[in-house]
Amino acid sequence: MFTLYNGLAVALVVSLAPVSLALLLLRGETSSRAAAAVRRGVGRLVPSGALRWIDWRTIALIVGIGYAAVAGVDLLTGNYECAGIGLTSDPVALLHSGQAFWAGGSPFLVGDCGVTTEIPYGLAAIGVNAVGSLGGLAGIAAAWGLVAVAVLPLVWYATPEPDRRYVTLFVALLPIYFPLVADQIDGASNAIVPVAVLATIVLGARFGRLGELLGGFLSTARFPTLFPVVAARGGEKRWLLAGLTAIGAFALTTLATYARWGSGFYRVVFESQVNRRSFSLNLYGILLDHALLPTGTAIVVAQAGLIVGITAVAFFLVRTPLRAAAVTLVGYALVTPFLSFSILLALVPVALVGQRPRYWLWGVAIVGALNYDLALTLAAWQWGVYLPTDLLDAVLTVLLVGLFAELLWRRGDDLVTATSGGPKPLSAAGSP
Repeated sequence: MFTLYNGLAVALVVSLAPVSLALLLLRGETSSRAAAAVRRGVGRLVPSGALRWIDWRTIALIVGIGYAAVAGVDLLTGNYECAGIGLTSDPVALLHSGQAFWAGGSPFLVGDCGVTTEIPYGLAAIGVNAVGSLGGLAGIAAAWGLVAVAVLPLVWYATPEPDRRYVTLFVALLPIYFPLVADQIDGASNAIVPVAVLATIVLGARFGRLGELLGGFLSTARFPTLFPVVAARGGEKRWLLAGLTAIGAFALTTLATYARWGSGFYRVVFESQVNRRSFSLNLYGILLDHALLPTGTAIVVAQAGLIVGITAVAFFLVRTPLRAAAVTLVGYALVTPFLSFSILLALVPVALVGQRPRYWLWGVAIVGALNYDLALTLAAWQWGVYLPTDLLDAVLTVLLVGLFAELLWRRGDDLVTATSGGPKPLSAAGSP
């Protein structure tokens, strides 16, 4: 159902789209007329040096205040609570998941407003639910809000100078970041994917194996996260050990979870997600809208083979961690038959790779937001008109294919986090 929040989200996207585009143009080619016009406009509106005080703390504080304001309104107005029997609430489900963890029950299958709901997230996410549940619904909102805000310092430290301020601000303005995490708890919880990828790269550059261990553990929150985490380690000098360390941490955590909760955990977290076909914002969305997507194991096997192949290509052939992770993330967005709006948040690390991929990412973010908030939620689900979302599904797929090709074949403007000694830029591309 189209709600006030959908309307506000659309308004925010429309407001942020030209601002984020202007930021891209501001750091674009010096010979570009559009970039020159933006620089003149900014020069008139913003005093020289006025933005130098902005760092990740300032940006994170503003985002945190905005998130807290939206969450506060939701809590005070009862939007986080059950609206009636059968009218499920994601925050309530996450709260009950955390409470079940402390009570010794299954945190993967819980009561939610009179019905039973699956919590398809692994142990890393269940841990966040458990900590947050100590503070009730407010605690759940705060716990996942911290995860969402953690994206910003990780973006800052994974980006070499002189681009840190610019890239962090660009990420904060993307429709797949703040509007998404503030509008729905599912968006905030999906922030754990870019957190896992960026934490692997940042900590791996400074502390070696700690990055892979943490990345492997955090990948259990959303199991496809393991693919970009492993791909990012292919650029290591000891690449085989780096990849096996991340896989080992994921495997040990998963086995321990299975030993504790059994097949119910495996069915909810792995089987149900692999076979999920509710809707999608990529080309699969058109097939799903018209009941044309084949069922059965063959398509699942084919998709698994594709993402494993993409991961292998990124791991063995792409030598920079950020680009390798970005290739795998975009590849997954193309092959998954369930590309929800919140999953697009996983593409945030693409913003760190270079200026050209940022333009593609901007297009993906705008089209994805308008598709979900208007074409799908309003036109398709409320009015029964599927043509707009079908068209935007096709457009988003084209943009993802273009971004995938850009990442795989153009490697001249990478922002690279070195494997030791901290982040160091390899070129000045993308700088003013």
